[in-house]
Amino acid sequence: MFRRDLGDGAYLQALEMHHAQELLEFARDSREHLDRWLDWSAQMQTLEDAELFILRGITRYAEDGLPWVGIWQDGRMAGGIVFFPIERVNDEPVSTEIGYWLAEWASGRGLMTRAIRTMLGFVFEELKLNRVQMRIEVDNQPSRRLAERLGFTFEGIRRQDWKRLHGFVDTACYSLLAQEWPGLKGPQG
Repeated sequence: MFRRDLGDGAYLQALEMHHAQELLEFARDSREHLDRWLDWSAQMQTLEDAELFILRGITRYAEDGLPWVGIWQDGRMAGGIVFFPIERVNDEPVSTEIGYWLAEWASGRGLMTRAIRTMLGFVFEELKLNRVQMRIEVDNQPSRRLAERLGFTFEGIRRQDWKRLHGFVDTACYSLLAQEWPGLKGPQG
């Protein structure tokens, strides 16, 4: 089982089927906050929806070694981190994209900064990937600030890059390279 301690009563743990009810309740409780930037929260209406979401993460972990993790604070689900499939060149794993979400009540504590930093350590140090990218809806300023705080480099805007339920949106693209990671992996929050 994948689990990492974040300190201050917080930890990351790979999402497993027994988390489905908790994930569904999280989505219901956080829907108003999350729906502005995410579509999956609005689409997660039943226990089966939550189970299918978790199954995608379990499959990704089996295929790529990239766990989809929940973030817990003081025993309560506070958010999560997912990875898109690893991009390969000549069968060599090269890069991935990270996605994340956090409950409104857990925001502003440095929790997501610590969580992503921990997962970046796993991706760069254990999986030996060269690049991690974030594609963030252009107007999502909190996420853009997070990317910059984590040391990601802004690469530009991709026009109508992401299909949301309400239509196409532009994304701000950020990346972090393995060679940049050693200087960034400190305990800042």
